[in-house]
Amino acid sequence: MSLAEEETHVYDVLIVGAGPCGLAVAARLRESTPSALFTESEHQKFHFMKATSSRSKSKPIRTSRRANTSPDRLLPGYNVSSHAVDIAVLDANGDQWMSAWNEKFDELGITHLRSPMFFHPDPRDRDGLLEYAVTADRQKELKEIQGVVGKELSKHQRKKKQKDGKRTQETTYVDERDRHDYYRPSQSLFKQYCESIVARYQLSDMVQKSAVTSITFSPSSSLFTLQTSTGTKKARIVVLAIGAAVKPTLPPDCPFCPLPSKGSVSHIFWQTQLPNANTNILPPHLLSKAQRHIPTSLGIVGGGLTSAQVAHLATSHGVSKVHLILRGPLKTKHFDVDLSWLAKFKNQRMSEFWKADTDEERVEMMKCARSGGSVNPEYKGILCGLVREGKLVIEEFTDVKEAVWYEEGMMWTLGLEGQDGTRELQVDHVVYATGVVADINKVPAIRPLLDSHPIDTVGGMPCLTKELMWNEEVPLFVTGRLGALRLGPAGPNLEGARLGAEFIAGKIASLMTADEWDGDVFGEGEDVDMRSLGLGRQNQFEILTIEDLDVMEGEARAML
Repeated sequence: MSLAEEETHVYDVLIVGAGPCGLAVAARLRESTPSALFTESEHQKFHFMKATSSRSKSKPIRTSRRANTSPDRLLPGYNVSSHAVDIAVLDANGDQWMSAWNEKFDELGITHLRSPMFFHPDPRDRDGLLEYAVTADRQKELKEIQGVVGKELSKHQRKKKQKDGKRTQETTYVDERDRHDYYRPSQSLFKQYCESIVARYQLSDMVQKSAVTSITFSPSSSLFTLQTSTGTKKARIVVLAIGAAVKPTLPPDCPFCPLPSKGSVSHIFWQTQLPNANTNILPPHLLSKAQRHIPTSLGIVGGGLTSAQVAHLATSHGVSKVHLILRGPLKTKHFDVDLSWLAKFKNQRMSEFWKADTDEERVEMMKCARSGGSVNPEYKGILCGLVREGKLVIEEFTDVKEAVWYEEGMMWTLGLEGQDGTRELQVDHVVYATGVVADINKVPAIRPLLDSHPIDTVGGMPCLTKELMWNEEVPLFVTGRLGALRLGPAGPNLEGARLGAEFIAGKIASLMTADEWDGDVFGEGEDVDMRSLGLGRQNQFEILTIEDLDVMEGEARAML
């Protein structure tokens, strides 16, 4: 393709971001028969909840009619049925899928994911990762998530707690029959599974290494124009799968920000491009001293899993003493969201989230579900082992109030304020592992679109349509962390990637079918969009109405 042709070429779909969310969307657009996102038991529970809440209504709820619905009526609504959609993917980090993900895992030396087996971007099968591990005879690369399976309270135990006047709310555990789901895959297994998804859907040549600097939309032509590091791109539909999309920065209230000389301080997500392996995390002067067996020290600010991984990495590279500085306590959880959002009550919790009256209420629900940074039990054990060895000090309920950099000795003197008062601490380097706050208003590439087509935001996240679209006139979709107001507390995780892809693919298919871009690309299903119905996003009794209309039409024809 010539340069002139490239400049005028219009893609059907441009996906910005080649991480898990982008891969999930691209794969879902190529999959015409996706797996269910909720199990049959979860569907039954949701139907029971709906029926129970409707008992006060005068009209009885008829649930038996659905069982007589013919199979052809239970097809998805608008769906992708071929590979004819013209898709391209732009990623600032590389020209391969998951490049930034894989690089960060390699830098931190992470061997296993935190998430369970059913968290993955494959739209075809919820148990696809487990199947892949068994088929490849790689079950030994799975680590069981201890303490969540087979621990639920029996009905007798729950009644006894109520009689004793104790709290009726219990920790949500997982039934024994779901034990196979609660293993953690190795990074190498997950990486190769994602590569198999790319190969299955023929996605390997889609990704271009290109940083997007500006996105604009023309209502007259219904086209997006993207200014990128490799030229101008045009598309009918754009999908943002870019995580927080904000450049990582030090917290504005930290004592390092106002200093004229920054000294040796970094953020875990800065791309420093230092020459040696792993030195994006640990600077050369620190590693050099450690290799010469000179006493060294490192300060890590943050209480999440990444901070624990950095502490483990530093000690494995010979750093003598690591100080883990936390504003609060060190919290331990299996996942960064509460188990009730993942296990057998997930359908109930998500329905509560979707039925919330306001987005402000949803933000509060997300805060409660995630409740700040935490480490999983495996890394809690690693940290405790490092404490026993004298290599780690966990500074809980502590703030860094002052910082002075001594250039001659390449050292920091930090002023710490904790429960025992104030004291000084000398370290060679400081790493901030405080995460990144999502705020679409601070994404430079989106600024032109925000100016021309404003959108309400809550907590920095846009108030999208239920299909994750900007609005009904602007076909720009947002998934991942920035789409969490619609995806729920697990939106920033792999679980949110697959859920978001389901919403987006269905809406894209309906848009393209309505516009008749390519009659062979998309097929229109029967009257009910069962995809939305299964997700709890559509009236669950709509089938009954349609079936009644069919009966009335048949009777009318018989009378003629």
